Amino acid sequence: MSFLQKYLKGWTFRSSSPSLNVGDELEIFIAESNGSDVGYAYIGDTELTVDGAGPGTVEKRVQVRITEFDETTATGRGEFVEVVGESSYTD
Repeated sequence: MSFLQKYLKGWTFRSSSPSLNVGDELEIFIAESNGSDVGYAYIGDTELTVDGAGPGTVEKRVQVRITEFDETTATGRGEFVEVVGESSYTD
């Protein structure tokens, strides 16, 4: 095994378009809301619409359950489960 192979052993590259499965639960930040009961999150190039995540969840870390996902367009839908943390931004 060459030095380069030893050095790079175990390295992997992340995709900017993750693959999500229906039923997956993940923690994400809600970036914006439409002012009612829908929030939007962006994970790399993936856009996720989150039902039940209204204006009170913007810039908060929330748990979401995936209900739909289309890998070809990197878009999906999820349902809000709960707020699990505050924003990482500080004043």
